[in-house]
Amino acid sequence: MTDAGELLRSLPYFESLPDQQLEGLAIASEEVTFAPGDPVIREGEAGDAMYVVLEGELEVTKLSEGRQVVLSRVAPGEVQGEMALLEDSPRAATVTALTDARLLRVPVATFRDLVEDPRFLLSILKTVIRRLRSTEATLRHEERMAALGKMAAQLMHELNNPAAAVGRSAEALVEAYARLGDAAIRLAGVRIDRLTGPTGETPRSALAGADREDELGEWLERLGVPDHWELAASLAGDRWTTQDLDLLVEGQSRETAAALAEWVGLRGLAGQLIREVRVGASRISELVRVVKGYSFLDQAPIQEIDIRTGIDDTLLLLRHKLDGVDVVVDYADDLPAIEAPGRDLNQVWTNLIDNAAQALANTGELRIRAETVNDGVAVSIANTGPPIPDDVLPRIFDPFFTTKEPGAGTGLGLHTVHTIVNRIGGDVEVSSGDDGTVFTVRLPLGGG
Repeated sequence: MTDAGELLRSLPYFESLPDQQLEGLAIASEEVTFAPGDPVIREGEAGDAMYVVLEGELEVTKLSEGRQVVLSRVAPGEVQGEMALLEDSPRAATVTALTDARLLRVPVATFRDLVEDPRFLLSILKTVIRRLRSTEATLRHEERMAALGKMAAQLMHELNNPAAAVGRSAEALVEAYARLGDAAIRLAGVRIDRLTGPTGETPRSALAGADREDELGEWLERLGVPDHWELAASLAGDRWTTQDLDLLVEGQSRETAAALAEWVGLRGLAGQLIREVRVGASRISELVRVVKGYSFLDQAPIQEIDIRTGIDDTLLLLRHKLDGVDVVVDYADDLPAIEAPGRDLNQVWTNLIDNAAQALANTGELRIRAETVNDGVAVSIANTGPPIPDDVLPRIFDPFFTTKEPGAGTGLGLHTVHTIVNRIGGDVEVSSGDDGTVFTVRLPLGGG
């Protein structure tokens, strides 16, 4: 048998073919070479051959939502272009050489002779089904992310303006309210410069704070101040004591003393509410900033990414799912930036951390470690939850595979992780045992 025939025999698609048929395939086919960047197949063109990758690496992309979406990378031993020949339809994707590549070009007539053999046909059909599932999952993910990006951009714009306005108004309200209170005292005929302020210390414990509230509440009640328990909490929060109140109302009639104590309590309560509004507005603005950064809105598809920022933002957005979980984050000091699609990379962290949160069920520990390895970065996301069963582990990255109840999951989360990491040029692996489960993602510095 010729060298070409022996090479084909080593590939899984052709290993079951008889020697004579295999030799005929080698003779009828043609070896072709491509340089990095050369197109092997163009989307939309008519299919005239199948290609077998002998050496090098190829990239498969498809036009979606106005941009090229990377579907997969193709290594030696894989075939490309068979779907268009089976369907007698235009090419469904573009295939480009990533490296110097050597391929075997199988003409359409020879391919049709091959599919007459049930063994070869079965191998090709398995490949087609796997590829269709992967392509569908990737495109669905891209469409969802594109729709989410548009919605997030509009939402962030709508939220940011009123949040900033509320923050500015709260700042102005603090000063205006203080002046209003002073003016009210002047109108009442009480000299402001003679009013004393709180002198107490912040309670050292919750019990001490409760005791002070009780004392203040009883003091206000004796004067007949309305809503005295609510005002007592406000006064205690502002460090007032009963001794301070005694000095405040010294020399006043009972009615004036009650009104003055109520005014001080209400002023403190309103000030606390204003501070809460200011904190809430600041929190909204911070969330807007995080979501914009997480989604990489209005930024180029590929940019320099700080792994730490992406993971921290993801932990913030998923904080509600990590209640009761001890989160330990460890970043190496020399962690470099990498070139990658930031939005997609954050989707990787989201799916892995969300997966860990479900395994932990509000208890246990989530450990995240990022470090420099060789010419890239490795991120491990470990949880102390139950181990993944041995029969499930080999299929964990398969599309549509899930161990959840029907309707509880699509089976695309970890497949999406695998797809994104693969097209960036990295790899992801999982190990699981009695100590928990660890997902390790390795990414090249240059995004592949």
